Amino acid sequence: MSRKLRTNRPALVTALLVARVVVSAMTAASPVGAQEDTRSARSRLGLVQTGPGRFSIDVQGADIHTVLRAIAEFSGKNIVAGSMVKGQITVALHDMPWRDALTTITRANGLDFTEEAGAIRVDTAEKLQAELLARETNEARRLEVQPLDTRIVHLNYAAARELQPVLQSTLSKRGTIQVDERTNSIVVTDVTDNVDDIEKMAIKLDSETPQIEITSKLVDVDVSALRDLGIEWNITADLGQTGATNQKILIDLPAQPPAGTLKIGTVNAQGSFEATISALEQHRKANIISNPRITTVDNRQAKILVGQKIPLIVQDVAGNAVTQLQTIGIQLTVTPHLTADKRIVLDLHPEVSDLSTQSTVQGGVIINTSEADTRVMVDNGQTAVIGGLIRNDDSRVRTGIPILMHIPLLGQLFENDTVVKSQRELVIFVTPKLLASS
Repeated sequence: MSRKLRTNRPALVTALLVARVVVSAMTAASPVGAQEDTRSARSRLGLVQTGPGRFSIDVQGADIHTVLRAIAEFSGKNIVAGSMVKGQITVALHDMPWRDALTTITRANGLDFTEEAGAIRVDTAEKLQAELLARETNEARRLEVQPLDTRIVHLNYAAARELQPVLQSTLSKRGTIQVDERTNSIVVTDVTDNVDDIEKMAIKLDSETPQIEITSKLVDVDVSALRDLGIEWNITADLGQTGATNQKILIDLPAQPPAGTLKIGTVNAQGSFEATISALEQHRKANIISNPRITTVDNRQAKILVGQKIPLIVQDVAGNAVTQLQTIGIQLTVTPHLTADKRIVLDLHPEVSDLSTQSTVQGGVIINTSEADTRVMVDNGQTAVIGGLIRNDDSRVRTGIPILMHIPLLGQLFENDTVVKSQRELVIFVTPKLLASS
C-alpha cells in the first residue's frame, strides 16, 4: 500500500499545481480582483480623496495607464485609453476636481479626451480633432442632401417682423425665413430638424407681453407747499440688480428761467398724496395742468405731449426759407421694463419748453428748454416724481377804501399797492401700474 502511494505522488503534485493556476486565473478575471488591483494602484500612486469629487496625487515616473485607472475608479466613470496612449508621467496635483485633473494630465502629455456614449475616450489630440472635423464634415454633407421642409408658424402676441432676426441665427445655409405681416406668421424653409427647432423657439418667444398703464399728472404747485406732498427726493436712481446708474440731466437756458436743477423722487402713500393735491387745489396752491393716461407693453416706449406746435421759418441747406413746426410745451417719454420681482424700471425723458419774450439779434425766436434723461425703479403703483422746474411770479395787489380810492389825486391817500412775490414749480408725477393679464 505505501509503495503505491509513493508511486502516484508526482501526479498528485501536478494536479494541485494545475488547480492553483486555474483559481489564480479566475481570481484575476473576476471584478473583485480588478477592484483589488485598482485599489493597489491607487495606493502606489498616493491618490488621496480631499473632498467630494476632489483628490490629491503625487507620483513620479508612473505609467499613464495606471493613473487613468485610478482616476476611473475614483470618479466612477468608464475611461478607455487609445492605442497611442503610452509612456510614463510625473504628476503632483493638490486638492483638484477629478475632471480638471484629467484635463491637466492628458493635455500635458499631448493627449485629450472626449465623452461619448457614457464613456470617456482618451487619445491623442490630433486624432480626436480629426474625428471631430470628420463628423462635422459628414454632418454638413448630410444637410446638403437632405430634402427641405416648409412650415408656417402663426404668432399670437409677438410681431413676426421682430422675431425674424432672432430665428435666422438657427438656420442652415439652405434655410430661409419669410414674414407674412397680414397673418402675422413666419414661413420657415429648411431641413426638418432645423424647422422643428425654429418652430419650438418661435412658440416659446411668442408669449404674452405684460401691459403697463402709465398715469401722468402735471401739477403747477406753490414751492412752499411741496413739503406737504410727502415727496422723497433723491438724486440717484435706484436700479437694484438691473445695472449701473446712467443718469444725465441737461438744462438749456439761453435766456430767463423758468427752470432750475431737475430732481427725481418718489411718493409712497398714494392715497394721502391724492388727498393733499385736492386740498392744495382748493386753497389755490396747486393747479393740475394735465392728467394724461396711456397704456403700453413692456419695453415699448410711450410718449405724452401737452403743448402746441408753432411754425418757425428756418433755412434749408440751399438757403431757402422753409416753415418748420416746433413743439412747445411739455413732452414726456416713458419706457417701462418689468423685472422678475414685479417691480418696474422707468426710463424717463421729460422735456419742458417755452418761448422766451426776448429775441436774437437777427429777430429769431429763443426757446427755453429743460430736459432730463434718467432711470428710476419703483414698485407697482408707486409714483415717480420729476421736479425742479421753478419760476418766479410777481403780482401787484391794489387795495383801498371804495369810492374814495378812485378820487383823482386824493385817491392815493386811501389806497395801498402791494407787490406779491411767489415761486411756482412744475412737478411731473408718473405712476406705472401693471395691468392684469387677459
